[in-house]
Amino acid sequence: QRSFRSFGNDDRHVMAKHSSVYPSSSELEAVQTLVSTVEGALKHVSDWIDQSNVQSVQSNSQTDPSGGVLCGVMRIGLVAKGLLIKQDMDLELVLMCREKPTETLLCAVCDNLPLQIQKLTEEKYEVHRCVPEAAILVCCTKEPKLTLKVTLSSPQMREDMEGVELSDPADMLDRHRCLVALAALRHAKWFQARVNGLKSCVIILRILRDMSNRLPAWEPLKGWPLELICEKAIATCNRPLGAGEALRRVMECLASGILLPGGPGLHDPCEKKLTNTLTAMTDEEAEAITYNAQHALRLMAFGQIYKVLEMDPLPSSKPQKYPWSDRDGSGLKRPYEDGPTDDKDLIKKMKRNLRKVLDSKAIDTNQPMNALMRLNQIRPGLQYKLLSQSGPVHAPVFTMSVDVDSTVHEASGSSKKTAKLHVAVKVLQAMGYPTGFDTDLDCSADEKSDGEGRSESSTHSNNTTHSDSSNTLEVRTQGPILTASGKNPVMELNEKRRGLKYELISESGGSHDKRFAMEVEVDGQKFRGAGPNKKVAKASAALAALEKLFSGPNATAIKKKKIIPQHSVRYTVSLISYQHSTLAVLSL
Repeated sequence: QRSFRSFGNDDRHVMAKHSSVYPSSSELEAVQTLVSTVEGALKHVSDWIDQSNVQSVQSNSQTDPSGGVLCGVMRIGLVAKGLLIKQDMDLELVLMCREKPTETLLCAVCDNLPLQIQKLTEEKYEVHRCVPEAAILVCCTKEPKLTLKVTLSSPQMREDMEGVELSDPADMLDRHRCLVALAALRHAKWFQARVNGLKSCVIILRILRDMSNRLPAWEPLKGWPLELICEKAIATCNRPLGAGEALRRVMECLASGILLPGGPGLHDPCEKKLTNTLTAMTDEEAEAITYNAQHALRLMAFGQIYKVLEMDPLPSSKPQKYPWSDRDGSGLKRPYEDGPTDDKDLIKKMKRNLRKVLDSKAIDTNQPMNALMRLNQIRPGLQYKLLSQSGPVHAPVFTMSVDVDSTVHEASGSSKKTAKLHVAVKVLQAMGYPTGFDTDLDCSADEKSDGEGRSESSTHSNNTTHSDSSNTLEVRTQGPILTASGKNPVMELNEKRRGLKYELISESGGSHDKRFAMEVEVDGQKFRGAGPNKKVAKASAALAALEKLFSGPNATAIKKKKIIPQHSVRYTVSLISYQHSTLAVLSL
C-alpha cells in the first residue's frame, strides 16, 4: 500500500479537475438570485391566497382556519446539497401544502407568481405550469439561462400509504410526483447531517457526477445511489482523507462488487422499510460500473489518474535541480556564460563568505584573555623570534623577542609559548595596558602538551604558589584542589580543627573574570586563599593552613594533646602506692 505522501500528486489532479467542473462565480450568483427571488415571491403568494376566498380556490376541501393553505417552501436536490456543476444546474424547490395539492391550487399559484416576482425584482422571468409533473417552472430570460422547478407536495400523501383513508380531491396532482418530492426533501436533510461534515466528500461527488454525465457506463449510478456510496466509503475511514485518497477509496468500494447481483446491495437510510436503491439498475449496468472502477484503480496505481479524470497530466511539483535542466530533471549541458558582470558577482559572493567566516572567528571581548591574546588584539601581526635555547634537556630555557615600534622586548621561559607570553606581558607593561598577570604566568595544560617546549619544574606542574610573608596560597589549576593525602583541604583541616569560620575578605574583577579572597583563623594565625570562586578560595586558604601548621617539623609540636580522664589518674596513683607498700613488707 502506498504511503500517505504518495497521494499528493492525485490530490493535485483531483483538485484541478474539480476547479474545471465547478460553476463560475457569475453562475452561482445567478442561481442564488433566482432561488431567493422565487422563495420570496412564493411567500407573498401564500399571503395572497390566505386573504382571498379559499373556498373558490379549493372547492372540494376545507381549509384549517388555524393555518394557511401553503405551509412553506424548501430547497431540495442539488441546490440544498451544494452539488451544482457546469452543464448540470438542475434547481428544485418543494412547496409544502397543508392539504393534498390540487390542479386548481397549482394554477392559482402559477397565475399569481409572476405578479409577485415583478414586485421584488426588475428582471424578467417566465413562469410555466407543468401539471403532469405537479410542478411550476420558472425560467430566466437572460444568460445564464436557468430553470427552477417548484413541485407541490404535502405530508398527507404519505398518510394514505400508512392506512389512513382520506377522500382524494377530484383534481389531485400526481401522487408519485408528490412522494418523490417528499423523498428528495428527506434526502436533503440526511445529506446536510451526514455528508457536509466529511472532508473531500462533496468534491468527489461533483467529480463523479461530471463523470456520470460524460460516460454512459456511469450514468445509472447518478443521483441518490452515488451519494450513499460516497458517504459509506469515506465515512468508514477513521481519519480525514485527501481528495485523491477519497476518490481511490470510492473506486475500491465500487470495484469490490457491491453493485453486482448477490451483493449486499445499498440500503436507503431515509425509508422506514428495507429498501434497496439499486433495484432500478440492471445486471449489465452493474457489471459495467464495476469493470470501469477496477480499470480506474489500475490506472491510479500506476500514477495515471489523469486518464481516469480525462484531463492532461499536470507538471511535476518538485523543483528542478538546476535551472538549465530539462522538464524531467535530466542533466543537460550547462550553458557557458562569460561576462564581466558574472565575475563581479562571483567576487562579491566570495567576499561576503570570507567576511562571514572572519566574523564567526572574531574574538569576543567579554571573554577573559591572557597577555598574548590582548597584545595581538591591540597590535595584530607581531612577529616573535626565537633568540636562543639553553639549559639541560630536562629543563630547557627559551628566549623569545618581539619588535614593537622599533623597540625589541625579550623574555625567557621553559617553553616557547611561555616565553612568548612573558614577552607579551613586558610589552603590555611598557604600553600601560593591563596584563592579566595572575593568569598569564600560569602553566596551563596546553603548555604542558605543547610540542615546542618541555614541561616546567615540579613546582609549576603542581600549579601552586606559596607565600610565607602573607600566608596566602593562590591555586591556579583547573582541577580539584587536594592535599598530599588526596583529601579535600577543607575536610582535612576540619578533622584537625573543628568549628573554623571562613570569611570573604575581598571580591574583584569583572563579571567574566571574578577573583575571591577568603580568610580562616587557625590557632591564632590567619591564612588567606584566592580563586575564581569562593569554593576554590576557601580550599586555597585551608591548604595554606595545612602546609604551614601540619607539615614539616612543626607538625608534632602542634598536634592536640590527649587528655587523660581524672579517674584514670587516681587509679594510677593508688596502684603506685600499693606497689610501694608491698615492697616495704617484703623487705622486712
